Amino acid sequence: MHGLALILALAADAGVAPRDEVLTLVQKQVAAWNRGDLDGFCAVYADDAVFVTPPRAAQADAGVSASDGVTRGRAEVLARYKKRYPDGKAMGQLAIEPWDVRETRDTVSISAKWTLRYPDKPALSGNTVIVLLRGAGGWRIVHDASM
Repeated sequence: MHGLALILALAADAGVAPRDEVLTLVQKQVAAWNRGDLDGFCAVYADDAVFVTPPRAAQADAGVSASDGVTRGRAEVLARYKKRYPDGKAMGQLAIEPWDVRETRDTVSISAKWTLRYPDKPALSGNTVIVLLRGAGGWRIVHDASM
């Protein structure tokens, strides 16, 4: 068993609420982002995760391709992030502020505000809803809708 999965399994056995397990996992994701580790950030996505963002039109002069706003699967989510955030400077510093968390034993949804701060340009922020399911490998993001 991988280290994180073992910790989560032990936490579940110790009676830790799913909400607390997932919020800790999200903070580990934020830490991975802030050290420039996109692979670590995306490790919690399920292999068949669906990531939804607002659609965007192609902007030929900016080198931006058109998008229907739907990315499917962890590998594609990771590729999307790597294309959009090629280095630590582009990534900025992430903060996630949950404002609603709903849980069952094996499902947690989090509604939150995300903010990316940069030293040389204005911050970006928006809202997100992520849904995580607990499986044999621990908690995995199955849906992420960010705007």
